[in-house]
Amino acid sequence: ANDTTPPVETTTVAPKSSGELPTGGEFYDARIFTPTLGVMFFKPQELTDSLFLQTDADIVTKLDERPVVAFIVEGSSARSAGVELGHVLLKVNGIDVKNPKDASRLIKEGPRPLPLLFYVPDTKVVVAEGEHMVKYDSRETGAPNSAKDWKPKYVVIGGIIAQPWMMNMYRSKSEYDIAVIETQARRPVSVKVKQFSLQGARVQNDWQGPQMVKYKNKLHPWKFIVVLPVSRNPIKISSPNLTQLKPVHEGIRRVLAAQQRSHGPSAGPVRSNSSRHPGLHPPQGGGGGGGHQYDQQNQQSSGQQGVPQGGVSSGRRAYPNQ
Repeated sequence: ANDTTPPVETTTVAPKSSGELPTGGEFYDARIFTPTLGVMFFKPQELTDSLFLQTDADIVTKLDERPVVAFIVEGSSARSAGVELGHVLLKVNGIDVKNPKDASRLIKEGPRPLPLLFYVPDTKVVVAEGEHMVKYDSRETGAPNSAKDWKPKYVVIGGIIAQPWMMNMYRSKSEYDIAVIETQARRPVSVKVKQFSLQGARVQNDWQGPQMVKYKNKLHPWKFIVVLPVSRNPIKISSPNLTQLKPVHEGIRRVLAAQQRSHGPSAGPVRSNSSRHPGLHPPQGGGGGGGHQYDQQNQQSSGQQGVPQGGVSSGRRAYPNQ
């Protein structure tokens, strides 16, 4: 977008749309100028083990098959417009959108600038991922002696391309983006990922909360947790503050609590796997694109919206609970 782009007003009243929406929530408009939006849309029912894990079943039912933003590429038009995970696309160029396939077609075929109407459900979206410093190659359960002993990783608990009890670590968020795009397109994954199963695992002394370690060359102490898998080295995950550690920590806690409620899945030997062709998979039911392919080289898609550069205006407001 540029400074000459006229502002876009935020919609505050529910628009007329086919099908009843859940009560509450908010609406906003966005306009895109690029060929693609840079998101993947999923059906609400496909997100009940991830983003909509804590969403009331009535909300999921009333959203029907409307396209939900389940993945956003960094630097995309969607990110620039303030679109966030869990937002629901209602209209493209004034036309009601019924499902992810509709959304992809209408965005691809529509004029530019292209007006979009989004709905933000009144629910807490569950995101269990983030950038962390980790260590998993030693038997010690305490923190390493030096900050240099930790490795930077983008840690994802479950998510849209893994089973809910898997913890995957990537070298960066951008490499996770590549893994998602390739998995959705049913192509071999070209980036390196370290995989751990949380089946049968526990968090060391979790009742005390995260532990703390102070390094000489760091201004503030780091907070960290220690995950104890079955028959494997401890997995230490750290952040410079509790806020950054919380999403992944809570994600792990949810997995372990679910196992306790179900008396624990069969916790055989837990494997960790460092592989360029990991066992990642798109969600059952075809995922965000209804099985459509993502053309990464051309950055175009019929089922997911590819990676654009800039060119957005939005009337997006800040939503404090997201």
